[in-house]
Amino acid sequence: MEELTQFLKNTYPFNKLPEEEIKNLSQFLLKKEYKKGDVIFKEGNKPLEWLYIVITGEVFLEKDNQLVYHLKEGDIFGYVSLLSELPPATTARVVEDSTALLELPKKIFLELLSKYNEFARFFTKELAKRVHKVPQTKTSFQMERLINVRVKDIKLKEPLIVDSETILQEAIKLMIEKDSTFCLVKVDSEAGIITERDIIKKVIAKNLNPQQIKVKDIATFPVIEMSSSEPLFNALLTMAKYGIRKLVIKDGDFITGVLDDRTVISHESKNIIFLIKEIDKAKSAEELAYLYSIAQDSIVEGVLTGMDPEYIGKYIAELNDHFMKRVSQLTENLVGAPPCSYTIMVIGSEGRREQSLKTDQDNALIYEDCGKEYFEKFSQVYIDLLLKIGFPPCPGNVMISNPYWRKTKQDWFKEINRWIENPKPENVLNISIFFDFRNVAGSEALVNELRDYVKKKVKTSKTFLPFLASEAVKFKPPLSFFKTFIVEKSGEHKGKFDIKKYGIFPVVQGVRVLTLDNEITKTNTFERIRELKSKGIFTEEFARDLEESYRFLMNLRLRSQAIQIKEGKIPDNYIDPHILSKNEKGILKDSFKKIEEFQRLLFNKYNLRYFS
Repeated sequence: MEELTQFLKNTYPFNKLPEEEIKNLSQFLLKKEYKKGDVIFKEGNKPLEWLYIVITGEVFLEKDNQLVYHLKEGDIFGYVSLLSELPPATTARVVEDSTALLELPKKIFLELLSKYNEFARFFTKELAKRVHKVPQTKTSFQMERLINVRVKDIKLKEPLIVDSETILQEAIKLMIEKDSTFCLVKVDSEAGIITERDIIKKVIAKNLNPQQIKVKDIATFPVIEMSSSEPLFNALLTMAKYGIRKLVIKDGDFITGVLDDRTVISHESKNIIFLIKEIDKAKSAEELAYLYSIAQDSIVEGVLTGMDPEYIGKYIAELNDHFMKRVSQLTENLVGAPPCSYTIMVIGSEGRREQSLKTDQDNALIYEDCGKEYFEKFSQVYIDLLLKIGFPPCPGNVMISNPYWRKTKQDWFKEINRWIENPKPENVLNISIFFDFRNVAGSEALVNELRDYVKKKVKTSKTFLPFLASEAVKFKPPLSFFKTFIVEKSGEHKGKFDIKKYGIFPVVQGVRVLTLDNEITKTNTFERIRELKSKGIFTEEFARDLEESYRFLMNLRLRSQAIQIKEGKIPDNYIDPHILSKNEKGILKDSFKKIEEFQRLLFNKYNLRYFS
């Protein structure tokens, strides 16, 4: 036993446990020896009951007969299944004779996680790093699986539902009997929720008697709900967006279960819930920089495995939103509490949730009419932290550290008015960047006021929208009269064309114009196209074709950039059409033709003959 204790003292993170705790562990540990070829557990078998630590020898973790991890002395495995309560996602095979493992029961491992933060942090970080070694096949990438899997395909625990008039003491008894940490509260067609935390905070901490309280008095209403037919990826985004750990799942009007984050933590994943939890509790720029690097690797992998660009954009945006919100909190810790309300907005592609792998940061700040010096200091510290984390600077200096993009509410009203009343090129450029704004930190009310003001000003200006629409038709798709691709004739990008300038921008800008014209509040181009269809601005066929053309162009750009990053190059927006397959060239030409049709629609609708 002394030998095992000494081994743990030299093995991270066990060496961070108190010495007395390490000694106590020895009574629970099993030492087992294996020979070459032995299988410790198989992929897809029942969830594991032991944590494994390699003492001597070597073990391979394999998935679909491909090597994922090569484990040696001191390496720990099996914890993903223990944490997620899911079957192991790999097969553990011994590859060397006289391999010895320490085996720790699941119960003891989970107790250690709950008692010691540094010990627990090691395993959460290891979960995040796993994807670096995952074979790059479409089925191995977690984000893609989360899109393909529907919520109804996940086995959900049957929910405990009580009537709103139920006495809390009775509900607590039922929760204990059902081994549930929560119960749903039904009031007519609405549902609420009570968790263990609610009982502690709202009842026990206030010395209230649960026998004299009805469940409706402490329940949270309403709960966030989702259809069981939705992709699991959408469920995760919803949980991340609202900062909730439990999502009520319905089939029609019937509640079928509750999805929580533990249900979806699985092997080799960069699960968005897991990452966001780590981001939200990070205490320094260094911790955030580590998580940012993990997120970037995840995104590149998602692109290379064929993930839908709409989901890629939303995935990037959701993570970046949490990074920026956490940085705003760290900034307040450094410079003090703000003297008045403010909000940090993301604009441009970030505002639309359509970032590419080349995207820099575009942000703006709005605050009430006070604290000019405070927000000057706040903004500089905020941007310095973002740069330290890994966010690239904006070459155009569209950042809140630039006073031009940091204004009081009234000053923003004046600036927007100036842009709209005087739509010269630089103002149109600023409008194109700014008018996709959305809030990521601070007061949502300030953003709503700004949006209402924009709506009002656009309505009263007769020339603004045509000027904006003229930008959408300025750059024609790079197709010749004979429908061959027009490429650069010389220079660094010889033989290529700029897919952003000649393909993506006309769609984004044109859809933005129609969105402003029809008072649509959505910022994402895919969602805007669908909204324009629902309002009858686009026919169903045209909307479908334009959306799929845009999706194809976004996918081409993302894939090209991901390959450049993998090759150690700086990503750009240029595409070489000669390396595309025959089928891809055909789809690309069809996409450009659809954009030409869209530009003709804009040209006629806004009478742009006077702008050419």
